[in-house]
Amino acid sequence: MMKFTNILHSFILGFTNSTFHVVKFLGLATLLLLVVGASSSYFQNGTSSTPAAVPNNKEHEVIPTVPSTRPPGDPPVLAYWIYGSSGDSQRMVRLLKATYHPRNQYLLLLDASSSASERTDLALSIQADPLFNAFENVNVVGRSYGVNQMGGSGLAAMLHASALLLKITANWDWFIPLSAAYDYPLYTQDDILHGFTFLPRDLNFVHFSNNTPSPDDQDERVRQVVVDPSLYTGKSSPIFNAKGTRNAPNTFKILAGSPWVILSRSLIDFCVKGWDNFPRKLLMYMSNMPSPLEFYFQTLICNTPSFHNTTVDNDLRYVMSKNDTLSKIGEFPIVARPFENENEALLQEIDNKILNRSANGVVPGKWSLEHTTNNVTGNNGNKQRDGRRWGDINSVKASPRGVQLGLALSKLANEGIMRFDGCPRPSILLNR
Repeated sequence: MMKFTNILHSFILGFTNSTFHVVKFLGLATLLLLVVGASSSYFQNGTSSTPAAVPNNKEHEVIPTVPSTRPPGDPPVLAYWIYGSSGDSQRMVRLLKATYHPRNQYLLLLDASSSASERTDLALSIQADPLFNAFENVNVVGRSYGVNQMGGSGLAAMLHASALLLKITANWDWFIPLSAAYDYPLYTQDDILHGFTFLPRDLNFVHFSNNTPSPDDQDERVRQVVVDPSLYTGKSSPIFNAKGTRNAPNTFKILAGSPWVILSRSLIDFCVKGWDNFPRKLLMYMSNMPSPLEFYFQTLICNTPSFHNTTVDNDLRYVMSKNDTLSKIGEFPIVARPFENENEALLQEIDNKILNRSANGVVPGKWSLEHTTNNVTGNNGNKQRDGRRWGDINSVKASPRGVQLGLALSKLANEGIMRFDGCPRPSILLNR
């Protein structure tokens, strides 16, 4: 049986079936307060049906694990949050397989625009996959909630996902959100893990806006008040403008930039564990801002001295134009977006030429499955025959592109860390 995680007691609806994850969303302003009170209870699927049993052959396998403490030079562990909406489940599975590595952690979320049957089918397909079942590192949120990436519910969903990944295990190094509808990797996981191996584990990749708006525009988006019904209606809804405006804050400076980030576990800890009041104060303020994902982490880092020297002004994404081809995509970003339905040929080209991923398969790596008829030593120390064993998941084999990625990231870390020195930027930077 696939392992499914514990979850915050405040989100639980009961547990009739521990095979699925159920998350009840309670709203942006209370999210981090509830995270602090996490306790042991279980995810469930929100239905009364019991899924079909999946054969468990682990007694015939040698399942390698990631050590809880890793010496310098060991590859990191990445925590991926893959999210989508109605109709995205197949693309979500494809993205999962394109980014899969047994040492990583994965959390999948279909928002409330999807049906209960679509979410159940997704969970069943993950549970029934022998690879995911063996390594127990793919988790599915069952009962969902409304998400609008342009409103406060989008920021709440990201923080919620990061909190759940911490609840699953704290044995990871970076949090990477990906959209099933738009994002796709440009490197194999062996290459990406190699590229991140020699970086400081507290490094954050957050893009900041580079252009200063005119004084008349500086406070416009900060003073604007919007309402995101997705926070309280239980379904994904458009945001709308509220009447009136509000004053810009005078106790902290607001910065803006890209909504796509790669965040260290230390920054996620700071956001969700609540030993400092600023992250939740900022969260409540931004719950009524338009596009808070373009402000929250930039502002949090700017106004928190302990994170001033941990940030690279780069989100490691490649934003594609309509007629981009694979030859035009640079060597440096690790993810490209947006991929619409008409980009299927380009996605297939990335699978074939970069990822070496077969149809419906995962990207091969040094960890890949090996079949054996020889004696192998099981987890209990006994010799077993005709079993399955896996490659080494605690080391990676980088391609020449992966070696170049590692050199580029190391150079970026050495030369590109932002020195805020008290956040000496205009009070708001809106334009990307």
